[in-house]
Amino acid sequence: MKASELQQEVVDILNGLDALLQGGCKAFAENARTVYDESQKHVTNGCTALVVVTPEMNRNGCDARGIPADTELQVQCSEKPALLRAKGSEARLTALDAADVVMRALDGARFSWVSTRQTLDRERGILTAIVTFNTSVIL
Repeated sequence: MKASELQQEVVDILNGLDALLQGGCKAFAENARTVYDESQKHVTNGCTALVVVTPEMNRNGCDARGIPADTELQVQCSEKPALLRAKGSEARLTALDAADVVMRALDGARFSWVSTRQTLDRERGILTAIVTFNTSVIL
């Protein structure tokens, strides 16, 4: 499995969750060529974009079938609070609400939830809740 395949697998899981879809969320794979344009457009439309990232992979042993690796997987849930909280958007999930759905949906046998943290880009007015998981794959 390639890192990009793992990202896409998680994107497919997230885009299949009714709670996220009904909340106006959409997931994107970080490795996709159009991820930044598409996710930014989603955020500027007053919705929450979820970008799936694999920031670090480390070898965890030997295996003849491929390269065993432990990886950190992050789902970065971003919103523009000024747009998301506009009148008529009550049904949309905030970045933190979306992060909570992601945490509960993915935590289990394959992905282990590690942390959730928030950041704010004051210049761009974007709030991001980052959900981090640990998992293992064969590359």
